[in-house]
Amino acid sequence: MKDSIRYIANRLSKCYATRECNSIARYIVEELSGMSYTDILVKDTKFLAVDRENIEDIVKRLLNGEPLQYILGYSYFCDLKIGVDSNVLIPRPETEELCRLIIERHSDYAPKILDVCSGSGCIALALKNGIHEAYVEGVDISSGAISVARKNAKRLNINVEFNEYDVITDTPKIVNSYDIIVSNPPYICQFEKEKMERNVLDNEPHIALFVDDENPLIFYDKIAELGCSILKSGGNLFFEINPLFYKELTEMLISKGYTNIEVINDINERKRFIACAKI
Repeated sequence: MKDSIRYIANRLSKCYATRECNSIARYIVEELSGMSYTDILVKDTKFLAVDRENIEDIVKRLLNGEPLQYILGYSYFCDLKIGVDSNVLIPRPETEELCRLIIERHSDYAPKILDVCSGSGCIALALKNGIHEAYVEGVDISSGAISVARKNAKRLNINVEFNEYDVITDTPKIVNSYDIIVSNPPYICQFEKEKMERNVLDNEPHIALFVDDENPLIFYDKIAELGCSILKSGGNLFFEINPLFYKELTEMLISKGYTNIEVINDINERKRFIACAKI
């Protein structure tokens, strides 16, 4: 297996920095073997021919720019193995921070939670897994994403309901029902594309990534408006945000009557989250 790690790292050296090559190579071998890196070093067992074929296929796809998570078909998020494909974004570490924040603040009761723009369902599933007594529902405009989320819920045996819903055009049918609304909606502007990695632009769904430059807060505005209708008095709204627009977003929330507005930094000290409450 050590030879396989060296082989993968060498093949990837054309496209990745040395440290990243080694990290990816170790991860691939760990995942395919089901062994920790320490066990690999100690035992150094050999791969079967089929495993070598898998390695070659993975390397070719990586060199072609496909994200490793899509190749493997899953990503780890808040200690859960979340299935992913091209219908959904690959869960990010920053979003884990948002989930842990909500769990830390709201695990002492059984909140009713709505995850808007739920994608793979990673947020909704992590919240239900972290707050067992909570009722959690996820909604998304994409039927492909809802399919992925439902499969994740079934495979993980986590009771979360996922439904199609267009937050821009659909009218809410419920009034004063939820304790928490959480969302990591599309928030990257078109002008930011030139700074993004090619493997993201070429593989991840643009519907889940981008908004028009002329109206970058469209999803936040609609979700905040939704919160005015379906959040209980004193209920909380949590967003993952584009740090470029935290001031404008704060002003918008104030204008809609939200209070206790917090702008929260992520682990990289970027203004990544906003929390607030309905009066």
